[in-house]
Amino acid sequence: MTRRRTLLAAPLFTLVVSAFGGSCSCDDAAETGAGGSGASGPSTATGSAGGPGSGGSDQGVSVTVTGQTGVGGGEGCADEEAEATIINRPVDVIFVIDNSGSMSGEIFEVEEEIAANFATIIEAAQPPIDYRVIMVSSHGDSDGQAICIPQPLGGAPDVDGDGHCDEVPDVPMNGERFFHHDAEISSHDALCQLIVQFSTPDPHGLNPTGYGERLREEAVKVFVVITDDNVDAGGNECPDGLDDGDSIEGGESTAAAFDGALLGLDFLQFGTLDQRNYIFHSIVALAPFDASDLTLPHPPEAPIVTDECTPDAQNPGTGYQGLSQLTGGLRYPTCGLDYTPIFQRIAEGIIEGSAVACEFVIPEPPSGEQLDLDSVRVRYEPGGGGEAVYFERVEGPAACTDDGFYVDEAAGTIVLCPGACAAVQDDEGASIRVVFDCAITPD
Repeated sequence: MTRRRTLLAAPLFTLVVSAFGGSCSCDDAAETGAGGSGASGPSTATGSAGGPGSGGSDQGVSVTVTGQTGVGGGEGCADEEAEATIINRPVDVIFVIDNSGSMSGEIFEVEEEIAANFATIIEAAQPPIDYRVIMVSSHGDSDGQAICIPQPLGGAPDVDGDGHCDEVPDVPMNGERFFHHDAEISSHDALCQLIVQFSTPDPHGLNPTGYGERLREEAVKVFVVITDDNVDAGGNECPDGLDDGDSIEGGESTAAAFDGALLGLDFLQFGTLDQRNYIFHSIVALAPFDASDLTLPHPPEAPIVTDECTPDAQNPGTGYQGLSQLTGGLRYPTCGLDYTPIFQRIAEGIIEGSAVACEFVIPEPPSGEQLDLDSVRVRYEPGGGGEAVYFERVEGPAACTDDGFYVDEAAGTIVLCPGACAAVQDDEGASIRVVFDCAITPD
């Protein structure tokens, strides 16, 4: 005997999950989710999803499975409740900070902002985000152009709550979500060191195989570089082509060289040319996007800038700018030393970009029942009152079609293919019904 269960979704992602069946024949009439006249009203919650730099707000949504009267007036098959959610992807944030002599002020500001604004905003995300912060920079006192991240993100005490370590320990003190990879970053080699330190042990034995061991394959990668100089890295360890020459062409070629080197390190971590799994934000000495407000970012589509933010600034970092262009990242000037809105905006963008739209966790079945994943069907109902259609089930992401979906049994999720997801998101009144059978487990 089987009982049909229906997962409903209405973008921007109102979801309802209802379980029903009882002593019914469970025919196709159940697919619409319309139970008998005694059906109880399911509980719902709403949210929206956005990408990096978008204006999206709350994106997660919890969904409750509720008992309903079965078709034909039978008894409800689920009295207990189960939870289903649209999940957020994990995020690994990699900061790389220049330790050259002109960077004391910038590092001091980063120490104050990284926990108070950046991590705090991500920590408060709903649904929660599983995030990590990896710091690739010299450990020490900001007076010496090094950095120490205290509690609550790092592990060093900060009793007075000023955002700085009360005493800088000899060895970095990590936290539950914070990992410091102690490495000297000079004026021009931040990109080189991101490649080299990926697999180079730190001097304290905290990351014996490099900072790469702190990254997770399933996580979105977000790089944030903070420097007031350009890219001009050579030597046997550095990839070829990392020299931006303070020019637009040099910035574009440097970005391409770093991108190729990074993807070559581990495509499972960073993605491929066709589908990158990283975003690169730049806080560099470029001229501001709006001279009246240094905290406004250059959007990804804006051209590379060859002017500095002040006459005393070093270089505009066109290579870093090129990477932000290439990956959809944002660019801010280092001048001004007010990073509060900058860190807040990057954190908000991380929250928006971590949402996995059109991916639904399969709820737990009622007690004594087992979900029949082979029976899964996805029904798309257009918002304009057009004819409902069923999306095509495919074997996996590699086989995706414009109107397809697949079941990731290992992850316990039902995933719309990119084309189907985009169609649903663009249709304001659309709804999605994910239908599958629920078999009673014999005693």
